[in-house]
Amino acid sequence: MIEINKIYNEDCLEGMKRIPDNSIDLVLTDPPYNINLKYNTYKDKKSEKEFWDWIEKIYIELYRILKNKSHLTFTCSQKQIWIYRPLLEKIGFDFRHLSIWHNPKRKAGSYPGQWTYCWEAIMDFTKNGFKKLNNKNSVGYMDIWIEEPPKNIKHPAKRPVNCWRDLVNLLTNENDIVLDPFIGSGTTAVACINTNRQFIGFELDKHYCEIANERIQKALAEKEVGE
Repeated sequence: MIEINKIYNEDCLEGMKRIPDNSIDLVLTDPPYNINLKYNTYKDKKSEKEFWDWIEKIYIELYRILKNKSHLTFTCSQKQIWIYRPLLEKIGFDFRHLSIWHNPKRKAGSYPGQWTYCWEAIMDFTKNGFKKLNNKNSVGYMDIWIEEPPKNIKHPAKRPVNCWRDLVNLLTNENDIVLDPFIGSGTTAVACINTNRQFIGFELDKHYCEIANERIQKALAEKEVGE
């Protein structure tokens, strides 16, 4: 059995074996993009076949542990959008929506001779049905987030804090359990703490786990002061 509100320093494929079927209310994550990003432990440069075979195994496991009508929401690169959709539909997920995160720090000229790549996709799927979002008449939320990632955190793929908080609010209810199998520097956990949700995270690298746990302790202390 697995504890909630904890980050595990281990391979998510191994860790998820301890999570019961149909027990997770949301998967919110940022899987590797296979673009040779410089992580401490994980090698982000597999062959295309090796990468997508590995991703498929992970998402099959995510399908098992997600509750019916619950959401699988994750970032990916622009070119991966058209690979993820048929792959996940083959597993059994239903495609729901494509949102955008624009990082304003990525400006014209950032990639000489290439398109700027100033936005990343946020893909949303569900399992066996769909429950309405927590946005009556769509008030208060759009599907494009313009936000810089958090500063002073040493991780190569930091996620935007307010965007992550909004997604947790939109897709879950208080006390629901949110899983992030690639939790990195802990943004998903912070978003859960700030919205009164539970979380489970997996991260291969010990140093990133330490960063995430420091952020968790800070978020808990700030929440206690606020109450």
